[in-house]
Amino acid sequence: MYDKHEPSQEFIARLEWEIGSQVRRRNRLARAPRWMPQSERTAVLALTGIVLVSMAFGAAGVAAAYQVQTNQQRGDLISGLEQRAEVARQRLKLSTNTQTNTERRLSLGHGNQEDVLEAQAKAAGEEAQVKSLESQIEEVRMTGREPSSEISAPAVKGRDFVSERLQIEMAVPQAVLEFERRRLRDLERSLSIGTGSLLEVEAARSRVSEVDAGVEAFRKKLEIRQQFLARKIDAATAELRVLETEAEQRARALAPKIELARKESQNADARVRIGAASTMDQAEAAMRLEELEMERAKINLDLARVRQQLHQRPKGR
Repeated sequence: MYDKHEPSQEFIARLEWEIGSQVRRRNRLARAPRWMPQSERTAVLALTGIVLVSMAFGAAGVAAAYQVQTNQQRGDLISGLEQRAEVARQRLKLSTNTQTNTERRLSLGHGNQEDVLEAQAKAAGEEAQVKSLESQIEEVRMTGREPSSEISAPAVKGRDFVSERLQIEMAVPQAVLEFERRRLRDLERSLSIGTGSLLEVEAARSRVSEVDAGVEAFRKKLEIRQQFLARKIDAATAELRVLETEAEQRARALAPKIELARKESQNADARVRIGAASTMDQAEAAMRLEELEMERAKINLDLARVRQQLHQRPKGR
């Protein structure tokens, strides 16, 4: 039994996590990284102050108001999510019908396998959307709060909604990856018999690399999530590792794009020399390459900053 004028441990834990998550969200959205230890320490001190003030003034009234607000918020959130889920189900139904018709046409000798894979990828995306929304609705029903996708969000009564939705969402790039790999094989086959374009093949390879990087990023996030739940790393370290993973994904996806842009720029230069292209085409190709190089420099800077913060974290955290 605890004093009715004191907040429950669950209330305090949720309050601490809510404020901490808001601090981390603002840090992630800021232009300049703010993952400094002193910022986190300030947030912890603020948390302590808020909890102590709540206890000092008697949290029975606070908890009652919180419960009323939670019930109302739960209803509003569920209503909005259910409307979105219903729209998503209708879209899934249309995509499934399209997939079925495409597969039937292929079985009758019409269409091609690429059309089928594209339809399957689209249906997978719609199905993931439905499942994700259903998962969010379940989380709101259990917590009364907006669903969280943060790696450091607490499990809800033993259920890990974050990992659940990561696995659901990962099915989308996996389906797209199969489609892009099939397209790449077709283009490589066309090139081998002299009817394809080398630049088209390079562009397809770039897309495969980009989607594959996305799949790998999902796997790494799931690993980070499990490490956090097992208390092998703390919340700050988990969030930093997610930022590191996302920066690595962007860098990996960008590399083949830069290589393709370099070849396109060289191709434009060669075409200008023989009068087959204008200097404007040449300048646009060069500018595209320069923009991608600048983007890579920014990504590398972000990655270096995140890794510096990880290096400064206490050992074993």
